[in-house]
Order: sequence, then C-alpha cells, then structure tokens
Amino acid sequence: MFPRRAVLAGALSAPFVRPAHAAEADVAVVGAGVAGFAAAHTLIGAHRSVVVLEARERTGGRVFTDPGLGLPFDQGAPTRAEPTGMSLMIDGKELSHEEYQRFAKTSDEIAHLIQALHKEAPGFDPRVVVHPHDALQRLAFEVQLRRTPFPPFSRLPVAEGRVPARINTRVIRIDSTGPLVRLVTLGGEVQAKAVIVTVSTGVLAAGGISFAPPLRSDRHAAIVSLPMAQADKVCVTFSRRVIDAPDDTRVVAWTKQQTVTEVLLRPGGKEAAILTYRGEEARKLEANGASAAAAGAVTALADLFGKEVRMGFLRAASTRWGLDPYARGAWADGPVEARRVLASPHYERVFFAGEATDGAGGVFGASASGQRAAKEALAALKR
Repeated sequence: MFPRRAVLAGALSAPFVRPAHAAEADVAVVGAGVAGFAAAHTLIGAHRSVVVLEARERTGGRVFTDPGLGLPFDQGAPTRAEPTGMSLMIDGKELSHEEYQRFAKTSDEIAHLIQALHKEAPGFDPRVVVHPHDALQRLAFEVQLRRTPFPPFSRLPVAEGRVPARINTRVIRIDSTGPLVRLVTLGGEVQAKAVIVTVSTGVLAAGGISFAPPLRSDRHAAIVSLPMAQADKVCVTFSRRVIDAPDDTRVVAWTKQQTVTEVLLRPGGKEAAILTYRGEEARKLEANGASAAAAGAVTALADLFGKEVRMGFLRAASTRWGLDPYARGAWADGPVEARRVLASPHYERVFFAGEATDGAGGVFGASASGQRAAKEALAALKR
C-alpha cells in the first residue's frame, strides 16, 4: 500500500482538489494527450468503460494551440503541413543559386554521415566528429541536427467523439498487485481492471509515477535510453507588416553571431513570426524567462530583417516544455529497441503508450501506440 504520509505530504503541497470517489472502469488511461485519446476511442468502440486521468488543467498533452496572441500559436507538435517556401540565409543575405546547389549536396553528405554515426553509436553527439569548414557547411550541419525524428502532417489523427476525462487529476502511484488495479491520485483513488500509461519518458525518469510491482530493470534502462529532446518556440506578433515575405515562409539562417535562427514568417497570413530553438538554445531560453525569450526573438528578427521589426513589435509568447513537470521536454529521442521495451506490458494489466513507445514517433506514432495499447488491454480483459 502507498504510504499515507507520502500521499498527505503531496496533497498539502498541491492546490486543493475535490476528493475523487473511488471509481471502477474496465480501463483507466493515464494522460489525455493524443495517445490517451486514441486508446480511449478504441476502447469505447469496443464497448468498454473508460476513464482518462489528466494531471494538467487541460487536455491535449504536448499538442496544444494557444489562440491568446490573436492567431493559432501551435506550441507543440506541428499541426499543419511543412511551410510552402524555404529560404536559407548567411549573414543576412539569401544564398545564391549556386550556393543552394552546394548546400543541397553538402546537406545530403552530412545527413548520411549523421545516419551512419547514429547506427554505429546510438546517442553519440555528431558535433564531436563533424567539423564544418565554412558558414554554408555549418548551416547545412545545423539544419540536419534540427530535423525532428518524425515527418510533418496536416491533420491530427484523433477520432471524433467524446471521451470521459478528469483534468487536474495527477496519478502518483499504480498498484496492480490486487484484484483491481489501484491508481492513487492526490484527490483519491480510481480502480480499474487494466491501465494504459501514456506519460512521457521525462515524467517516468523523474519518478513521477511509482509502480507496484516495481518496473523491471530493462524498462528502467529503456526509459534512460529515451531522453526528452529540448525544443521550444517563441511567437512574435506585429502591429503591421514589417517583414516582406510570402505566407508560411520558413527561413533558416546562419547569423553573424555564429548561431542558427529558424523562423516561420507570416504563419497563416498573420503579421507574426514563430522562432524555433533546439537543444542548448532551448535550455537557455527557458532558464532566462519569458521576457528574455521575447527580447531575444525580436533581436534575432531585427538582425535578419531590419529595425522595422522592433518598431512594429506587439506581443510575444513562448513555450517552456523542458520546465513543464508533465512533459519535461518536447519528444523522446532514442533507439527503436528501447521503444519496443517501453511498449511491452508491465506484467499483465499495465500497458504503455505514447510517442516514445512507437518506432515512428511524433503524433502519428502516439496515435498508433494508443490504439495498440488499447488492443492489448482488450485482450487482457478477455483472459
């Protein structure tokens, strides 16, 4: 049994939540993101009772669009196709036709080299052995390093229909040693015949949920092998048109400060720009706070497109996925073998889903994993 003292200590340190009555369902799903909803839809379609438990005050997980700036600011995974145009810049000037050709050849060579390195030594940092000689090579190298491990898409793979979800319900322990699986939350207990866990590897690695029986050593090793990548966005809006570019133009630039600026201009035809930061850049952005993130984004845009950017600045918003206690990063990055281990059932009634458990990764992988875990749970309920 989970120690009462620990439950009380956690409850006292959290905002007051109305106590939840113990409830029985065929399957409890932990996490109301894409994987959780895909699992719930599959189970409901099979005429099974489901309850979805979400720690946040909203659903959606790491797929979240904020309309607060007057445009749909996609804070998480991409929700529309790759931008129609792409421009490459070095020191404030767009590449020439010949430079674009050399960039394409160099980029392909670097991509093959990075792929070979990852195959021979998964998790090895290519920066240790790859040393670009000039700005164009550096730009090509950084573009390859910034590629997400999953393709863009134009529509979220979430089925229609309503799903019973409880927000502000953080699960802190899952005990499958008794006749029913007990899920301990800060507001009470939920009981179910089976459980599907869809939280990120960042949450699992931090011990956000304890398990009885404990997780096996191979699953712990898999979680460690799937660390969360750091990626954040800053959306800057303007009071008027200050950047002359077609709608949805993507720009990747190597700057005079020896850094890369990656920006989506005029998203959806709005007078705005969305900058993307990766790795150490994202960590610094989060550590310095929202005001510094906005100021840094405006400075980067002004360096590329002129002082009109500062004069037309209106508002800004930024993400902080690495500091989000229910995400602790943007997506899981690691080998397919570790994903398979994480996807395997924990004994007979606890199943795992989420983009980290699927070889494809991304939102499509999350959706597919939810459906897969739901089918596993359905098979277990028949035994």
